[in-house]
Formats: sequence, structure tokens, C-alpha cells
Amino acid sequence: MLVTSSRGYHAWCVTSSHSTRAWLIGILAGLLAGLPVACGESEEEKAQNRVCDTRADIQKRVDDLAALTITTASIDDVTSNLKAIRDDLEKIAAEREDLAPEQRQEVEQAAKSFRSELETAAKDVASGAASGEQAGARIGSALDQLAKSFRKAYGPVDCD
Repeated sequence: MLVTSSRGYHAWCVTSSHSTRAWLIGILAGLLAGLPVACGESEEEKAQNRVCDTRADIQKRVDDLAALTITTASIDDVTSNLKAIRDDLEKIAAEREDLAPEQRQEVEQAAKSFRSELETAAKDVASGAASGEQAGARIGSALDQLAKSFRKAYGPVDCD
């Protein structure tokens, strides 16, 4: 039933307008109340971000090592990058417990696979440095293999 007031409003419009306004205010208040909680990162997200940042650092170091040539490489550069990669793997290991279960499994598999390749590369660099004439080729081959194994091991880890 439509009732016209002295101001020209229809009764159902006034009631409906107030109900709608109250409903919208309630919805907005509820959304705004949940906003601070939704904007914070969980421990899993923080750990994932730290793992991804560390992975990016390893990627940069692996790329730097792979780009070295016999004329630009020094044993100190190579060993310091390998040590930094080893340290980065320790940082990733420290974050694993805070990751979501599926992420934890990916990271554990990648670390296990890559760590063995890193150790092999470090041994090859050390023996290559001691071998004299073949040092450049042997070290270069070890570093190329390290880059390939990094991409294979950490490629599946989701950082997007």
C-alpha cells in the first residue's frame, strides 16, 4: 500500500530507504572491521617471501658464476659466491618450518637436490684450481652444471 505524506514521500520509499541505508552501513562497517586483519601477512606468507627473496639472491649468484670466463674469474670470486649460496641455503632451511605444508615440501626437495650439486661444484672448483691447465674448463663446466641444477631444483618453487 502506498501512502503519500504531506511532504510528498511515499511511506514504502522512506522505510525502504532507511532500511537500505542501515543495511549498507552495516555491510561497510563489517568490511572495514575486517580490513586490518586481512592486510597483515601470516607467518606462512612472511616465510614464503623470505624464501623467495633468498632464492632470488641464489639465482643472481648462480647467474654471476655461470657468466664468469677464464679471464674474468678468480678463485676468490667463485669460492665467495659458493659460500654465499651455501649461507642462503641455510637461511631457506631456517624458514621451512613456517611454510605451508605444500610449500615446505617443494622447498625441501629443491634444497636437497641443489645442495648436493652445490657440494659437487665446490669440489670440482677446488680440484679444478689445483689441476693447472684444465682448470678453466673444469671450473666452467662445474659452474654451468650448478646453474642447470639450480633451475631444475628451484624452478618448481612458487614465488609468484
